[in-house]
Amino acid sequence: MTQRTEHVAQPIDDADEIYNKNLALVLNFFTSKLHLYYSSSRLTLLLTLLSTISPDYLGTDIIPLPPRLKITDDDALDLCSADNRVYFPDKRIFRDFLDSNNPLALDEQRYAVASWACLKILFGHSQLPVPRITWFSQHSRALRECMEDHSQWRLKDPSLITYQRRVAFYWHLRTHHRIQKPQKLNLLGRSRQLRKESDDQDCRSEHLLFLLPKSAPSHNILDFARYRVFRFGYLHRNHPTSMKRAIFALAQYIERVTGETAEVRACESIWGRDRWFTAQ
Repeated sequence: MTQRTEHVAQPIDDADEIYNKNLALVLNFFTSKLHLYYSSSRLTLLLTLLSTISPDYLGTDIIPLPPRLKITDDDALDLCSADNRVYFPDKRIFRDFLDSNNPLALDEQRYAVASWACLKILFGHSQLPVPRITWFSQHSRALRECMEDHSQWRLKDPSLITYQRRVAFYWHLRTHHRIQKPQKLNLLGRSRQLRKESDDQDCRSEHLLFLLPKSAPSHNILDFARYRVFRFGYLHRNHPTSMKRAIFALAQYIERVTGETAEVRACESIWGRDRWFTAQ
C-alpha cells in the first residue's frame, strides 16, 4: 500500500523582515529622486498622479513635458513611459508615503505648486472663442497688412472670392494653429486628435478637483484665477461639464483661502446649481 505524503506550504519565518528590507530599498530609491520632481512645478504635478486613489495606471500623457523635463523624469522615476500608460501595481506603497508626514512627502505647498501647473496646462489648451469681427479688430495690425496687400492680390488675381479665402485661411491659422504650424491631417486623424485632446482635458479637470482642496493659499493660483479665468469671460462660455466643475472648484478654492464668495456666486448665477455642478 502506497502512502501518500501531502506537502503543505510552510510560512517563512522571516517573511516580514525580508519584505520590510525590500520595501526600505524601494522607498530609499524613491525618496532619493523626489528633489528632482520638486524642482519643477510640472514635475511636481506629474508626481501627484501617484497620490491619487485609483486606478493603478497613470495617464501621464495628460501632462506634457518639454524635452528637458522629460529627460529628468527618464533618469529619475520614469513616470512617463514610451506609451504614456505606466502601470504601478504597488502604487499604494508610494501613495502611502506621499500622504505621510515625512518631510519629503506631498504637503499643502507642494499641492499648490501642482495645482498652479495644472491650471496653466488646462487653460492653455482651452481657448476663449470670440466673434470674427472682434477677433479682427484685436488683430488690426495683421489685418491691415492683409488689406495693404489686397491691391497686389487684385493685380495677380482679381477674384474677390480668392481674397476672401486668403483672409479666411489667415483666420484659420490664427485660431486653430496659434502654436504649431498647420499639419495636413485627414478627417479621421483630425477627429481622433480632437477626441484625444478632449479626453485629456477631462482628465486634467478631474485631477484639478483632486489637487485644489489639498492646496495651501497661493498667490500664483489666486492671480491666475482672477486675471485669467474669471476676468475674460470664461463663465459665459458653453464649457463641457468637466471644465465647469474645474472652474467652480477654483471658485471654491478662492472662497476657502480668502473668504471671498464673488466667484462662487458668479458661477452659480450663470450656470445654476445642478446636481453635477455642486457634486464633490
